Amino acid sequence: MKQTKEEWARYIQDEIQKNDSYDNYKHVFIEYKDYLEKCLLENPKNVEVICQLAAVYNELNYQWDDIYKLLNEFIKKYENELTDEEKSRIYTNLGYYYDDQRDGSKRAIRTLRKAVAFNPNNSKAYYGLGADYYGAGKYDKSEEMYKRACELENNPIYKFEYANLLMINGKNEEAKIILEDILKKDFEFEKEDFAKIKYIYIANKVRLKEFINIEAQIDELMLENIYNDYFFGSDLESLYYLSENYKKLVEIYLKIDAQEDCQVPYEELPIYFYSLKRLDKFDKLEKSFEKALKFKNEEIEDVKNGEFKREWTKSEKKEEIREIKKQIKNLKAEYEKILKTDYKPEVKIYPKFLY
Repeated sequence: MKQTKEEWARYIQDEIQKNDSYDNYKHVFIEYKDYLEKCLLENPKNVEVICQLAAVYNELNYQWDDIYKLLNEFIKKYENELTDEEKSRIYTNLGYYYDDQRDGSKRAIRTLRKAVAFNPNNSKAYYGLGADYYGAGKYDKSEEMYKRACELENNPIYKFEYANLLMINGKNEEAKIILEDILKKDFEFEKEDFAKIKYIYIANKVRLKEFINIEAQIDELMLENIYNDYFFGSDLESLYYLSENYKKLVEIYLKIDAQEDCQVPYEELPIYFYSLKRLDKFDKLEKSFEKALKFKNEEIEDVKNGEFKREWTKSEKKEEIREIKKQIKNLKAEYEKILKTDYKPEVKIYPKFLY
C-alpha cells in the first residue's frame, strides 16, 4: 500500500511510462484521488493533501470552478487555524490555477499578492506574479517579480525567465550574464527547454551584435530542432536575418520557392524579399513576388469553388476572401517599399518560457 507522496509519484510515473494514452493510465489519478480524500477525512486541515488533491483534479480534467471551490472552501473554513506559510501556499496554488495561461488575470495577481503578504519569502508566488504581470503587459513589474524570485531561490527556470524580461526591457548585457551562467552550470533541462534556452542565448547575442561564430550556433540549433515543433514559424530562420546573414536565409527559402507547389509562408515573405534585395537578386525577387500573388489568387478561387469549402456559408466565404484580398494589398505595399526605399522589415524576438 502506497503511503507517501514519493511512493505515489513513482507509481504514477511508472504507469504513465507503461501506457501510451491517457485513458490507459487515468486510473492512477482516480486511485490517488480516492487515497487523498481518505487522508482528508482523517486530517481535514492537511494543506499538503488539499494541494495534491487540487493537482489531481487538474489531471482528471475537472472544471476549473471545481478546483477553485476546493481551495477556497478549505482556506475559508480553516483560515484561523492555518499558519501564514500554509495560507501562502494555498493562495499560491489558487493564483496559478486562476491564470494557467499567463494571460495577466487580475484575480490571479490579487491572489498571489495575498500569498506574498502572508509569506514574503515565497519564491514560487513571486515567480507566478512575474508571469502574470508579463501577461498583463506590465513588463517592468514582471521583471521586478522575477528578480525577487531569483533572490529567494537559486532556480534556473526563474533565472531564465528573468533573463527574458531583461531582454524585453532592453537590458541585454544583464541578460547575457544570466544566460551564460545557466549554460555553464550543470542544470538538468528537458530537451525542449534546453532548445529554448539556446535560442534565447543566441537571440541575445544577435541583439548585442556579437556575430562571431553566430552562424555555426544557429546552424547547430536548426539541425537539432529540424523535426521539432518547439518554435513558431520563422523563429529560427529569423536569427539569420537578424544577424544580417542574408545569404543563409535566402538559401533556406530558395529550397521552398524552387518547388512549384510550395510557397514561402506569407508572414515570412517580407524578410525573404528584403534578403533577395540585399543580395542583388532582383530577378528572383520579382519572380517570387509574382508567385506569391499567384498563390493568393488561387486561395481566393479555392474559397469560391474548393471541394473542402462547400460547407462554408456565403458570409464565411465572403469574410475569408476579404481577408485574402487584404493580405494581397499588404504584400504589394511591402514589396514596393522594399524595392524602392531603404525600408527594412522588422522582426521581433519573442520570449520563450519554460512552463
